Amino acid sequence: MDSRTRAICILLLLACGFTVISFNLIQIQLVDHEKYLAIARENHDMKVSIPPKRGAIYDADNNVLAESQRVYDVHLDGALESNGTHLAEIAAALGEPVSKVVDAFNPKNRDISLATGLSVDDPAIARLTDLKLRSVILIPRDERTYPNTILAAHVLGFIDDATGHGMAGMEKDLDKLLVGTPGERWVERDAKRQEIPAYQASEKPAVDGDNVTLTIRMAIQHVVEDELDGIVTSYHPNAAYIIVMDPHTGEILGMGSRPTYDPNDRKTFEAGAVRNRCITDMVEPGSIFKIITLSGAINDGLVNLDTPINCENGEWYYAGRELKDDEPSATLPVLEVMARSSNIGFAKLGLNYLGPQKLYKYATAFGIGQRTGIFGGQSETTGLLRPVSKWSALSVTRIPMGQEVAASPIQMVTAMSVIANGGTMVQPHLLKQVADADGNTLDTFKTRELRQVITRQTAQAVTKALQQVMIDGTGKAIKVPGYEGELAGKTGTAQKFVDGAYSHTQFVSSFIGFMPAEDPAFVALVMVDDPKTKKYYGAEVSAPVFADMATQVAQIMNLTPTQPIPVPAAPPTLSSNVNTKTTTP
Repeated sequence: MDSRTRAICILLLLACGFTVISFNLIQIQLVDHEKYLAIARENHDMKVSIPPKRGAIYDADNNVLAESQRVYDVHLDGALESNGTHLAEIAAALGEPVSKVVDAFNPKNRDISLATGLSVDDPAIARLTDLKLRSVILIPRDERTYPNTILAAHVLGFIDDATGHGMAGMEKDLDKLLVGTPGERWVERDAKRQEIPAYQASEKPAVDGDNVTLTIRMAIQHVVEDELDGIVTSYHPNAAYIIVMDPHTGEILGMGSRPTYDPNDRKTFEAGAVRNRCITDMVEPGSIFKIITLSGAINDGLVNLDTPINCENGEWYYAGRELKDDEPSATLPVLEVMARSSNIGFAKLGLNYLGPQKLYKYATAFGIGQRTGIFGGQSETTGLLRPVSKWSALSVTRIPMGQEVAASPIQMVTAMSVIANGGTMVQPHLLKQVADADGNTLDTFKTRELRQVITRQTAQAVTKALQQVMIDGTGKAIKVPGYEGELAGKTGTAQKFVDGAYSHTQFVSSFIGFMPAEDPAFVALVMVDDPKTKKYYGAEVSAPVFADMATQVAQIMNLTPTQPIPVPAAPPTLSSNVNTKTTTP
């Protein structure tokens, strides 16, 4: 090969080489630019998530129930403070001993934690800012607080401090609304791939979470909490429950149980205290279940309030088992069967009038055996209502009086609301409104009517019977000033099923009622599990709590009394003409 040919070959090889190089450069610079830019960024920069501020939770009157407050963590970039010149100043600004800061200092560590959780108004923040040191980095974050401590703790729940997501209660149920959308920022990394906080690059701001308003009213919730504390002090029960609900809308105005906890203090987070017992616990309701039995019998035209029932003088045998009444009676009209809470009378309503199928139908229609859905996926119980095929011969006489069936407190309040509102099952709920971080309303919860359970005429008849309970029946001892004759309610004393038998020493004491009877503003349930005193009847334990609570709730809701409220008499004063005797020592 001559020199000319060799030169041409070399030129061709060089041309091909340059072509390949040019092609690769085009590939890198134009076609795969974003790919290699991302690789470069990954090597030198780091994307850091910016957490959004979690939305606040308010009560129906716009009082704060839960909020996220801005706090600061203080970090030191050791490389920018390599000679330690300003350590004494930093310690003084933090109000810490110099030795503590010196011990933490390492010139090779670019992210030294000096303090965490300093509030915005902490003087240390202003002092550190005034130092104007590049080596001192204030990292903002939000800390969840519950300013009312235990108030509505079971409704609110709490969040996981590590993830910022709700773990229980409305914090969990509404997490997707409250949590917001994270932002991001790019920061430079040093040779050891650690963040250099002082060199923060581009930033995409976070979108804060929505604020939510609950149906809970703080003033009513305070009453609920105070009454629960009083129950614990007086009766030392295993558990206690109170729910206040608007029967027309399904709004929960107050809800609480004992034992309880403080969502601000993890040391109080015991398993039995954290769960919302108003939705998780099921108990045999006893006589408060009789509202369902009576409603079914009247609604199907099987009886009316004047229908006579033979109550067997307080002692009756059926299917080989004895049933007794606390107050023996002969024949009573249905109105008095309810007023006196005759177990025999209700057993006969089940056996001779409703029968198993209709009794089961109405129990189901009133929501027994079904979740209310008030909290999504948070261990709400269905209660217990066995299919008729699993009933014994005795069941048709025991279920009508609230045995062999179990319900949660929220189920019983929802059932009573059917009677109070004229016969309609409404969805109980806690969410009232959703607004964005700027206060713009995004959604408002509307009343959800699920089904017509009984007619308005039936509801009125049952209401009359419940008024009779309070006028001349088991609830006659309690009064709400200004509402004489306007209380409708039912007492309940259920024997607990212990070791395969109904106990004669352990009881669930209950009262459920509404007022004013003609146009109810609220339904309330008070339930006490195993009061440990000589008093255990619902009329003795729970009914007085209802009366005291109803008096306060009526004032909070600005209800108009139907009668004048008696003014307490002034204490007697010592008359000026009263002779007094003095003695001299």
